[in-house]
Amino acid sequence: MPTSIKTCDIFCTVIDNYGDLGVCWRLARHLHHDHALTVRLWIDDLISFKHLAPALSTTQQQQMLDGITVMHWQPQMADAEPGDLIIEGFGCELPEAFIQAMTAQSPHPAWVNLEYLSAEPWIEGCHALPSVHAASGLIKHFWFPGFTPASGGLLRSAGELEQIHDARRPARKCRQVSLFSYRQTGIGHLLDALAADETRTLLKVFPGQALTDVSNWLGRILTIGEEVSRGELCIRVLPLLHHTEYDRLLADSDLNLVRGEDSFVRAQWAGNAMLWHIYPQEDDAHLIKLDAWQARVEGIAAMADTPMPASWGQALTAWNHCDSRHPESLANWCEFLADLPAIHLALASWRQYLLTQPDLATQLMRFYADRVESRPK
Repeated sequence: MPTSIKTCDIFCTVIDNYGDLGVCWRLARHLHHDHALTVRLWIDDLISFKHLAPALSTTQQQQMLDGITVMHWQPQMADAEPGDLIIEGFGCELPEAFIQAMTAQSPHPAWVNLEYLSAEPWIEGCHALPSVHAASGLIKHFWFPGFTPASGGLLRSAGELEQIHDARRPARKCRQVSLFSYRQTGIGHLLDALAADETRTLLKVFPGQALTDVSNWLGRILTIGEEVSRGELCIRVLPLLHHTEYDRLLADSDLNLVRGEDSFVRAQWAGNAMLWHIYPQEDDAHLIKLDAWQARVEGIAAMADTPMPASWGQALTAWNHCDSRHPESLANWCEFLADLPAIHLALASWRQYLLTQPDLATQLMRFYADRVESRPK
């Protein structure tokens, strides 16, 4: 599409280590590689970033990585000329000096606040709405990623989908499961079921809260590179992977247990059976978002004549309650495991539905062309 946009600044503060960072890093690469933008990515925590990008230096203020200029965002950042498009990741609040530089430019840069992903219907009415920044008078638009054509879309690129497709393998006798979750006090029920199941399972777990929970279940501390078995369950500890390797792992797994936003979206592009551990919020506000996504998935699966088994919804609820106060936290994991082929078909239909919609970066570029380049000169 024709557009005069050439440069972009993305700002991100690292929350809970990887989620926000993973989204902003993917978006930066999509805008650069798929839309030929010169992108500067401002990150406040390079140590966490290095887990996703091993080639990154944690000591440089400015460096090039995969065609992206990575800036170590510090409180006393150097003066910089803003780009044509400014993306504020998840309300991280731009530096005052940078906002002043935006105000001094003519015309002003396009300013977008990238919001968190949600399947709730209300985001469609709020997507792309403008807001006046009180101190500067600049206009900021709110961008809501989502699962419908009326939302801001999801991150994906043709190259990534090709890599995911290439990673798919024929069915194996050993079931493959990936585990990346927040604290899971009820994970022992699932691990017990996997250990007692007739099908041999290889569970790949990463450092963090999930590994601590698995170690507690085993009664011993596991470290990266270890492999231990109990019954029909083999547990292998992997290091944190960069995006390409993680995408391939998700595509090669029969069941993906994912958390947050970035791995959540990637698991949907993999199209295999999955459970989402949504980031817990006060007053269980996150469960409303979870229910909204579940309802959309089940609705699309039913329309595609690949109905989702009831065991999936029960397991999804259990995976996100994990609390003895909730009797629904005791899912029938044996039934869930038996239903994995049908769950896979339902989520494959959901993936096909999502592929009919334009991706997030492409929608951003269209937004810039429609709203910014059409303004009076």
